[in-house]
Amino acid sequence: MSADDYAAMTTQRLLQLFVEAAKATPTIYAEWRATMVSGVVDKFKSTPEREASIAAIKALGAALLARKPIPELEALFEDGDPNVRAWAAGQFIGIDPLLAHATLEGLRAGLSTQEVLDLMERAIEEPPSQPTLKEMPDDALVARFEDAATREYATRFLDCDEDQDDIDTRNRILGEVWDVMRELKARGLLGRLLPLLASPNVTVRREAATACLRGAEQQAVAALEDIAVNEGADDKYAAREALDNWRKNGMVVYGV
Repeated sequence: MSADDYAAMTTQRLLQLFVEAAKATPTIYAEWRATMVSGVVDKFKSTPEREASIAAIKALGAALLARKPIPELEALFEDGDPNVRAWAAGQFIGIDPLLAHATLEGLRAGLSTQEVLDLMERAIEEPPSQPTLKEMPDDALVARFEDAATREYATRFLDCDEDQDDIDTRNRILGEVWDVMRELKARGLLGRLLPLLASPNVTVRREAATACLRGAEQQAVAALEDIAVNEGADDKYAAREALDNWRKNGMVVYGV
């Protein structure tokens, strides 16, 4: 179709065609995990049919942007189809770069766009200063460990390579995880973290396993070895580092 054909359509019809074309055109973002594991990328290779579909998506995107239906376009970032979310993030990034970033990161991590936005906010917001770690009851301290490790996980969605504020946030949270770990050791409570080795959050699992190396080595090593093989780069590297540090130096982190 030509630009004139699109110009003659209603906004609702343009949206419908964009969604249909996006659903029919797979993206690597939408199938990130499966593609990374299998290494199969044939469906993303250039073919005349795929290039025609991509051209239609871009033309439809341009036609929609010209009308500035902002709420309708933003809704696509939370569409139930991952391909729609991926194409929307690419075509409408100028509307809300943060939303587009959260959309693509969510596709990589198997999370919704809103879940990523919530995690980013959770990482940036500092926990209450009172009570102090030493003043916390045991149950609250264990909960604080899980919360801090979850916030550590959330920093992967920030710009911890170039943005100094984000780098400082990550370093602050890492320090907090270790401080809680030390306080738990001082109370003889590191064993209370063993249930977290079954956490669905990989960073919580990894940090708990690291903390449990001294008191439950077999279970902790098994958890870290699994992460070192099967998880994403951030946690894979950290798990390998924790294992190397333990095997070579008998250390978890300083003070534990």
